[in-house]
Amino acid sequence: MEKVSVIIPTYNRASTLLRAVNSVLQQSYSDIEVIIVDDGSTDNTAEIIRDIRDERVKYIKMEQNGGASVARNEGVKVAEGDIIAFQDSDDAWKRDKLEKQICYLKAHPEFSMVYCAYNMHGRESSYIVPTELALEGDLEGDIFPWLLMRNSVGTPTMVMYKECFADIGGFDSTLKALEDWDMAIRFAEKYMIGFVDEALMDVYCSEGRISTRTGAYYESRCKMIAKYRAYFIHYGIFDDVVNRLFQQAQDANMLEAVKKMLMLYLSQG
Repeated sequence: MEKVSVIIPTYNRASTLLRAVNSVLQQSYSDIEVIIVDDGSTDNTAEIIRDIRDERVKYIKMEQNGGASVARNEGVKVAEGDIIAFQDSDDAWKRDKLEKQICYLKAHPEFSMVYCAYNMHGRESSYIVPTELALEGDLEGDIFPWLLMRNSVGTPTMVMYKECFADIGGFDSTLKALEDWDMAIRFAEKYMIGFVDEALMDVYCSEGRISTRTGAYYESRCKMIAKYRAYFIHYGIFDDVVNRLFQQAQDANMLEAVKKMLMLYLSQG
């Protein structure tokens, strides 16, 4: 068995952290270490972690809040396993998640990362991601063009080789949202990615989750459009990407602000 290092960043999530950690510790794949990176929490997170009696758990306390990307990158720095995975502090893995993904990764040496589907539990409904709208054949292999258009690889679904993560530079700490999408795009630019077509975890849309913060989303999306503009133009999708962004912004009554933001980042590129 090859050791897997699971990094869990957390910030003021004492109420959900134990569920997330236990779902990792109870995996059928047992050769793991769990690195909890406390990103400057001000609640009783430290007490919760001290009560976890498992020698596989490591605890890193950040002096100040730097964001999930910084916390994840710090966790990887101390990871002992050659394979790394990520969990969020408000989600839960199915018991066989790691086992199925590691088996798939080892059975397909052409892949350097394997991700899976997940159950997304929103405020009013639940659904599986990627959705049925995803086209067959675009979910694994050379999925770089696909990822430019669609955010379908969530951070806690990722299992990858640590050396490949280091090679692409880890998570972009300048992004306050969509850092998982950006990292997946950069990973797919250099490496092949595999997919386990089974919902192996539950993701919960909780208060304060980065994906629910509108301003952070639009700022990060504008940065990404500027960052990958040459690829969007190469694949002939630049106008589609921008129009989709503007439609979202209009629905959120933020169209003019987002237009100005996009023009700013495009001009800096």
